[in-house]
Amino acid sequence: MGLTAKAAATFFRTGIAGLALLTAAMLPAAAQSPAGASPDIVSIDNSGPMAVKLVIILAVLLVVVFAARQVRIGELIRTAVLWIAIFVLVVMGYTYRHHLEGVGRDMISVLMPGTPITRGESVTVHRGFGGQFVLAGEVGDTPITFLFDTGASTVVLSAADARRAGFHGERLDYRIPVMTANGMTQVAPVRLSEISIGGITVEDVRAAVAKPGDLDSSLLGMTFLNRLEGYEVRRDRLVLNP
Repeated sequence: MGLTAKAAATFFRTGIAGLALLTAAMLPAAAQSPAGASPDIVSIDNSGPMAVKLVIILAVLLVVVFAARQVRIGELIRTAVLWIAIFVLVVMGYTYRHHLEGVGRDMISVLMPGTPITRGESVTVHRGFGGQFVLAGEVGDTPITFLFDTGASTVVLSAADARRAGFHGERLDYRIPVMTANGMTQVAPVRLSEISIGGITVEDVRAAVAKPGDLDSSLLGMTFLNRLEGYEVRRDRLVLNP
């Protein structure tokens, strides 16, 4: 006799109840911390009578066997395997949740180069598809995409990024001569209230604004990098240490 809709519904509800009871039986209970102890410390009370747990497990098995009278043995085995697999996956996901979070962050940084990934206090950025390190950051509250450039003595904003950050060309004094790949030009000195890359924020940063057309992307230069504890390139990753 095949699995009827009524029997399937009964077995499904029984499986859920059984999984909940089995989990409650097998997991230890968390007791309150001792008086005066740190709130982060939780003591584990695993002193519950083993007989009670065995009775609960036996009751679950009896309920499942009773429900299985309306079900083929093959359907019973397949359903039991399915519930066991779900239970194991849930437990594994919870146990390794911190590792899975790290894997997820790494995948995002690889698929979206330039996305800063914060680990502890350090920030990691993966190399972009063009071979350079591009970092998504902020100047104040304005999102700015920087190109990591240790050859730039100062942070340099492109004209477009500077305009979005509140620096207007007619108010800037392009008086500092600089040598670029395209030859000699001038930049305007400015002060940035803060630059943020991921979880790292550096305040009161000396910077410059390039003339319109001179720079396609803003440069994260040494006036920011020198304010860090250090930075290093590990193969395809750039690590910034505050």
